[in-house]
Amino acid sequence: MEIDGNTLLIIIIVLFLFFSTPGGDGVSSQYEFNQLETFKRQLSAEYESFERMNYNSGFRNITGFKLSLNDVIDDPQRNATYPIPSKDYEHWFQNQDYLILPEDVTSRIKNEVWSLDMDDLDENIFPPNITSSLLGRIQLVSNNKYPSIPMPIPRFYEGPTEFSDVTPPVGESYPEEWPVNSELHNVTFDTGQLTIHLTHVDKVASKLGSERKNFFNSQTDRWKFLNLRISLSDKSEHEKHLLHTNAIYDVRKGRILAMSESAKFHSRFAFPHYMNLQDGSDSDDKEMFESLKKAIEEYWKMSNFVKTLTMGDLQDWYDESVLKCEYMVFLQLSPWNQYTRDQIKMIDDELNWPLGRPANLSHLPPVTISKGILYSPDCGVELAFQDAKGERYELKIRSIRTHLLFGIGLFIAQIYLLLCQMHHTNTPSSVNKISVYCFSMINLVDGSLATIYFFAGNFLPELYLPLVTSAFACFILASVFETRYLISVYASQLNERNIGISTLLRGGHTNNEEGGTGTGTTVIPDESSISGSLYARFFFMLVTFTVLALSAMSWPRKLRMIFEYSVIIVLNSYWLPQIFRNAIKGTLPRRNRLRDQRANEAMGVRRQNKMPLLWKFVLGTTLIRTLPVVYVFTYSSNVFRHHRNVRFVVVLCLWLLFQIAMLYSQDILGSRWFLPRMSIPEGYSYHKAMPAQDLLEHGSTAKYTIDCAICMSEVPVRVEEVLETHNVDEQTYMVTPCDHIFHTHCLENWMSYKLQCPVCRSPLPPL
Repeated sequence: MEIDGNTLLIIIIVLFLFFSTPGGDGVSSQYEFNQLETFKRQLSAEYESFERMNYNSGFRNITGFKLSLNDVIDDPQRNATYPIPSKDYEHWFQNQDYLILPEDVTSRIKNEVWSLDMDDLDENIFPPNITSSLLGRIQLVSNNKYPSIPMPIPRFYEGPTEFSDVTPPVGESYPEEWPVNSELHNVTFDTGQLTIHLTHVDKVASKLGSERKNFFNSQTDRWKFLNLRISLSDKSEHEKHLLHTNAIYDVRKGRILAMSESAKFHSRFAFPHYMNLQDGSDSDDKEMFESLKKAIEEYWKMSNFVKTLTMGDLQDWYDESVLKCEYMVFLQLSPWNQYTRDQIKMIDDELNWPLGRPANLSHLPPVTISKGILYSPDCGVELAFQDAKGERYELKIRSIRTHLLFGIGLFIAQIYLLLCQMHHTNTPSSVNKISVYCFSMINLVDGSLATIYFFAGNFLPELYLPLVTSAFACFILASVFETRYLISVYASQLNERNIGISTLLRGGHTNNEEGGTGTGTTVIPDESSISGSLYARFFFMLVTFTVLALSAMSWPRKLRMIFEYSVIIVLNSYWLPQIFRNAIKGTLPRRNRLRDQRANEAMGVRRQNKMPLLWKFVLGTTLIRTLPVVYVFTYSSNVFRHHRNVRFVVVLCLWLLFQIAMLYSQDILGSRWFLPRMSIPEGYSYHKAMPAQDLLEHGSTAKYTIDCAICMSEVPVRVEEVLETHNVDEQTYMVTPCDHIFHTHCLENWMSYKLQCPVCRSPLPPL
């Protein structure tokens, strides 16, 4: 079928319209346009109310703050509709008549979290940059102890009920009950684990879709804007809660206030009042209020907040309001009083722009939250935590970069060892003794690491170069060297497919009733013909295992640990297949091999009778692949934040030592020393007498000799029925399973390069 130019153009236009996304603001219908405009008008009106707000006045028509706690206690059925009759909007006090916090929660914030001993600006010095990931413990203080603040959701967030709707509904709706999966609503554990990721927000974009960002904060010595990602879970991780929030950091006092933001809780306008929960002087409190209000106004104007809103923002706010409780987080940092402000500035400069300044970064204290309270006003949940610690993000990046460089060295060492191993098994006979599954397990780990490094490089721009370098080194090791070696091993063993173990123990072929051998005439395919299927299998297993490993990170702790330990044990059993392969191929003890080697050298024969694995490769590979596991499971401050488990490392090392001991015993005693002699069938023998009839069929002379197809010289053969030929030494000639006869030194030299009969190309059992 032919397609003309006009038809092709129409197809392209239809596909473009079908797959194209809506405009920059995400609006795709008149209904959504009206939704977004209503959303913008609401926020603009609330911002105007925020601008008129001062230290002594309360909230007016600010979503989420229309009711105080006492408003709900006095009238539980009261709606949050502005203005509320008899409510005082002209004053502001730190009590339940104006706050959405209970008195005892406010008291704990003042006296335990934001205590007065942190107000001395001369004695307490806090780091201005606190980007880090903190780990700690969290404890449930109360659940549904306090009355919940009703927080309605404006109905214009709802979608259209009919296709023809263009105007969003008006009014507000109150959720009758929370969904089962709502965050923080149903905290069932008493104590759990806490992770807090702190990220600074220093620049914002002023245009929709613009990648250019500008600084907005003129008070960086006083206030810092943060993004917080808080993760809560019980020890077994059966219950998890993930919270995202905006935050303000008071650099002078080390206090952090974080609040969620959604369609029913516009917390951005409440920071100045709730940052002032302390018993200081009125002048200091007023100055703090005005200073923080100015910082928020700068952010609002520089980011063009209302004009840069999109339908995605509207939908995210609505989803947050429906699925999650609102929350407020009050944190207190521990001071760095061992440094002066100039020293801290030098440390920050060295971390951001390393020039070799005299900053002792190796002894830099961790960022520590001494105490904290998390409270949900609309769900009545309170949690407390303390001593959440974590090193500075820049230090962690430096540490990861060092570990990655060390890992690159390990990959290079592994490539060197593999090249030595490939040189050690440079003939088909020696390659045939290598286990495919042994190197497949090694190859799977290296390929998965390369894939993970590539993905991580896109998410960690600070580590892009070392991650990409590590991924490249690992990918070269896995896809070039290891896969190429696997292709050679796989090709040398194709003639063993669909053959039982007992047959393999005999040498790969079965004896027939007449004393000959029944062997197939299948010609071993060229390596290039099987490389495509092997690469496809490699990439399929690689992607499957990588996806499974990444998905396992989100499983419950117990299930994840079972999976993790099982996978590590299985993937570190890579020498077991080689032990099994050695037993199948039946290598002689070292003493016998040395004796045969001297005899072969005297005859000028190059027979490959060495062990298939080079000991340098075995020991080096084991060490290289065990070091990362030992580091992760024994070093408590590892960069992966992995738990410590020395017992598992001991078990793993003993398991690897057992495998190495088995390989060594096979080298010394023979690869079949642990098998009962009666269970080992007799293998195929190349040295044997020939029946006269078979010899005649192959064109023997009257003197019972055969022309060797390799050197074209006569080969005297011992014939069973002819007594005068019984003085011929059977070790001087070899009979293949396909009944072709060659000089011993001719065929052995041939088999050092190709395991195929020189005459009929049938596969030959390795020597």
